[in-house]
Amino acid sequence: MGKNKQEKQKSKDKKDKSKDKSASSPSSSSAATSKPWNVLIIDSDDKDWYSMFDGKITASGRKIVVERSRWENMMISATSSGSCIVNIRPNKSPKPGTREDQFRTFEPNFVLVRKLVRGLTPDDDYSNTLFGLMYACLPSINSLESVHRCLERPVLYAALNGIKNKLGADKFPLIPQYYYSQYNTMMFTPEFPLVVKVGYAQAGFGKMLFKSSDDGFSDFKGVLALHKDYVTAEPFIPDRECDIRIQKIGDHYRVYKRISSNWKGNVGSSIIEEIEVSDQHRFWAEECGKLFGGMEILTVDTIRTKDGKEYILEINDSASGFYGPNEKEDMGHVRDLIMDRLNQLEAQ
Repeated sequence: MGKNKQEKQKSKDKKDKSKDKSASSPSSSSAATSKPWNVLIIDSDDKDWYSMFDGKITASGRKIVVERSRWENMMISATSSGSCIVNIRPNKSPKPGTREDQFRTFEPNFVLVRKLVRGLTPDDDYSNTLFGLMYACLPSINSLESVHRCLERPVLYAALNGIKNKLGADKFPLIPQYYYSQYNTMMFTPEFPLVVKVGYAQAGFGKMLFKSSDDGFSDFKGVLALHKDYVTAEPFIPDRECDIRIQKIGDHYRVYKRISSNWKGNVGSSIIEEIEVSDQHRFWAEECGKLFGGMEILTVDTIRTKDGKEYILEINDSASGFYGPNEKEDMGHVRDLIMDRLNQLEAQ
């Protein structure tokens, strides 16, 4: 009988110790909560995102660790389980006090894309790096799927055309456009004068204005035959008063008016003025923001004619540049957008 009492007492003591150990050790969920958010921000070397997130924590107390890089400096390996390892070469202009002057390894669990995935030449195409981030199914702003869909002008225009077909041209006045897969399909075009855009190039590159069919248009097709680029063509708006850019960052909106002497409004010198956000401009940005599962950051470019009409030309995704005087404030809006998203992810 005495032996049985001793064994029962030992068993009770073990259970009590086990309870004490369990109470003093953090649970797996609390351990996961303490793990920091590793935010990979793909942007230029002169954009200081570190100070933007300095001291920031989520609602659950998780810290934010930021790593900034350019597309060309990153090499990615990913697994189907969601693991993503980013090896980053030293930045050309490293920010003092960071690791940017070193070769470093980062395991992101959130991504912000603020630079174009592709440049003008095949050597500046970093789609493979984007695919690695997509492969790991990383949450991001904008969604990595939308970044991918925005790479090609025809895909983006088709999505805008879907909005126009749903709402009507009176509510969503998208400029008409023609698409040609190659040079020898350009048999029918909009009426002259017209603007042709070659491939996916942006920022005024790959664009030409033809005032008539005798204005070198045949020569242009001959040059195009040397390459395999697709082409789009749209009517030129001759009585342009100004360009309009509508900027959306979450629920924050801005509108800019740009006056330029160049028919390419973003080439050469120009006068930029921030103007009041109209209900119409807000509506257009909201509708475009619904594309590809949701685009939190975008800009809508339009042309306003002298009689007050506006034509929607295109949209740009989260890589859209911010206007200098407002850049720091807008970066703050992006930071707040990321913090909100991280809190949402933690609540799931």
